[in-house]
Amino acid sequence: MNALLHPSASTPHAAAIPLLRTLVLCDLVDSTALTQRLGDQRAADLFRKHDRLARALLPLHGGREIDKTDGFLLMFERPVQAVAFALDYQRALRDLNEAEGSTLAARVGIHLGDVVAWDNSPEDIARGAKPIEVEGLVKPITSRLMQLALPNQILLSGVAHALAHRAQGELGERLETVRWRTHGRYRFKGVPDPIPVFEVGDEGVAPLKAPPWSGKAHREVPFWRRPATLGIELAALLLMLAIPAWYLFRPASAIAFAQRDWVVVGDLKNLTGDARFDESIETAFRIGLEQSRYVNVLSSLKTRETIRLMQKDPSATAVDRAVGAEVALRDGARALILPTIAEIGGRVRVTAEVVDPNTQTTVYSESADGIGAESVLASLDTVNQKLRVRLGEAMAAVSKDSQPLESVTTSSLEALKAYTIGERVYATGSMDEARALYRQALVVDPGFALAHIALARVAMNVNQAEIAKSEMAAALAQADRLSPMDKLYAEALQATMSEPRAALDKLRMLNTLYPGRYEGIYGYFAWQDGNRFEEAIAALEKSVIPQNPYRATSLYVLGALYLGMERYADALRAFADAKASGLKSAGEFAASAYAAQRDYAKADETLAELERTVPPNGELSLARLCIQLDQGQWSAARALISAATKKDAAVAADADAAVAAALGSGRFALPPAVADDHPAATAGASPFRTLFRAYADARRGDVAAARKQLEAAGNGAELDGQSLILADMHAVARAELQRASGNAKEAVSILRATVDGSELLIVHAALVDAYESAGDREAALKEARYLAGRRGRAYAEYNAERVLSPYNVVQATAARLRSAELLVALGRKAEADVELAAFHDAWKDVAAIPELAQRAAKLSAAR
Repeated sequence: MNALLHPSASTPHAAAIPLLRTLVLCDLVDSTALTQRLGDQRAADLFRKHDRLARALLPLHGGREIDKTDGFLLMFERPVQAVAFALDYQRALRDLNEAEGSTLAARVGIHLGDVVAWDNSPEDIARGAKPIEVEGLVKPITSRLMQLALPNQILLSGVAHALAHRAQGELGERLETVRWRTHGRYRFKGVPDPIPVFEVGDEGVAPLKAPPWSGKAHREVPFWRRPATLGIELAALLLMLAIPAWYLFRPASAIAFAQRDWVVVGDLKNLTGDARFDESIETAFRIGLEQSRYVNVLSSLKTRETIRLMQKDPSATAVDRAVGAEVALRDGARALILPTIAEIGGRVRVTAEVVDPNTQTTVYSESADGIGAESVLASLDTVNQKLRVRLGEAMAAVSKDSQPLESVTTSSLEALKAYTIGERVYATGSMDEARALYRQALVVDPGFALAHIALARVAMNVNQAEIAKSEMAAALAQADRLSPMDKLYAEALQATMSEPRAALDKLRMLNTLYPGRYEGIYGYFAWQDGNRFEEAIAALEKSVIPQNPYRATSLYVLGALYLGMERYADALRAFADAKASGLKSAGEFAASAYAAQRDYAKADETLAELERTVPPNGELSLARLCIQLDQGQWSAARALISAATKKDAAVAADADAAVAAALGSGRFALPPAVADDHPAATAGASPFRTLFRAYADARRGDVAAARKQLEAAGNGAELDGQSLILADMHAVARAELQRASGNAKEAVSILRATVDGSELLIVHAALVDAYESAGDREAALKEARYLAGRRGRAYAEYNAERVLSPYNVVQATAARLRSAELLVALGRKAEADVELAAFHDAWKDVAAIPELAQRAAKLSAAR
């Protein structure tokens, strides 16, 4: 920045530098009319005095002049400096008017953001250029704020206000007369997102009122409150009573709260002295508020994470008014809610204050009284419902979506306290301790359904599937003790363990009804169980918001999905963001993203970083195996599979079978005695693995073995109804069996029925064989080229625990050889040469694979 602020003759062309700066735009109101009224000479004298006073204030506040027309474009390092200048500028302008008998008035806009700045060369300055140029989106937004302002008004954007208000103590003595106001969110012409608009000014000088709408800016308010629609609303009021009644009884939020905006719940202030309330009431309050489809509640986990980023100890820092307000500002929450419980006149009172985080002032509060501890949950229900209505939710929706807390949690404060502590411990990853606390909650109240769901979550985290199913069944056996949201959540999670296809439907419904909470879960399962990359991306892109405590995980999965759509730059950016958000390393999918682009050096470097973070334990690294196969490093790949048999023979045999099936060979690395002696090749295999074995047997011509495997997989209708990927694998196995039995056209028909964009990559590999066997080489060539162009998808498909990953990666390169063979058969030898060259460039050591060597030699002879 020094070179930028102090250009030297030796560097006449300074490079453009990105900076985070505060811009200020001052503009004199009606300066043209003033010139006409005063005359050129007198107006020029007045404007010259105005310019001098503005320029005299600049160095006092660390500002720099960028441009000058009727007013000034100025740049400051910090928003509080810009505010201090603007306040002094308006005061000085008032003094100038008193001294000159003039009526000069200025409007000021302040915004903070990234700018690109550069120094003009001495030659350009000599020709009339400004010494410094500043560009960036922050500049037009500052201009829009200035244009929106009233005479003598200083308007700030939300981000500038948040930082300036927090540092307002630096304003010194002038702070006594300074007032801050919020004017809601405005939409500016040409700016895609609404901008929160705030005002700062001296009482008696500044208007301190909302600026009017204009053609270039209007306040974001509900449609029914816009001036243009008031007449329509009045007519509608006379014609129909039901619709206007909804608007009549829906109170306007004092802090411009909109649907799906976020709130932060502060720590409970317990003034009763009863320790039973310390942990339990805050959790109950959260559970009640989370039943809303209108309000999003920032999770305790995310709140504590933000406190950590504030360089405070999350376990020792109370979420009070000051801390909660800062959390809300950092995480984009619209309001802070502070619950209190106190004993007043022999009655127990529950109170909740709604606090504007920008000013830390209480906007309004709601309370309810009861007698004794047993009244507290009912009082919480009352307060919650009142709050939701005050925040703008319709009373009908509150009544529909709300269940009494005693019904959807527990009537026992002791059970609720154990559950609350369990949730806090669960967030730290201490599964054994969390399990003990949840079980204690069930000892106190055996009907506490939420505790069963929590135990199911613990079991899923430690891969105890049967226990997870049992606990989820126990929770749903008491569905009347769950809120509609928790019941749907439990049903969805239960379905993921037995009916993935039904689970996707329930998760989609959950995501639709409660947006802002479940996009990440839905996106993950849409990828894992549905192979629906585009749908999963749409969901996960909504989940990578600051309020998501699992944002880093969502970003990582999003990166894998981008990889599957061949969006490599987006994938690598998502992996980098995931790491910056707390993920320990870029991960194996990041390595795969480099490998898919054949940048194997970066792929190895990324894998090495991952292995330093999570040292290998002897299990097979699918990512490393796939990257070795992708490069044609056959010896290394064989050694990796062979070594893995010591830790997990079944996984090693799966990988061996996948590579062999893709290469068209019987075995790749393991001898038959090892390859066939594991669950995937015998009774007890998962249906997906058994179906893949059926496909592999049929592909190498062993029809009898393929039929046996297909029968062992189970009933076809049941398989197709379980999950989308299982239905695809079932179709592939049946089709390959038809092809091997001489019914190639039937095989094509079976496979084509699965193609809808979510089909597994193996469907297209099977279609290459089916089309060629049916005599349609053009269609086969199209499918082979599809495979060769889906290198990212080959790495990113989850299928069944990525059983097909080695198969997919090998097929993506082998498809080059297959394309060359088909092109030669079609008489297009020039195109065949290109494909064959690409194949040999990828796999230089084809001699190590006899099947490949024979095909390549045969192709060369044919050419």
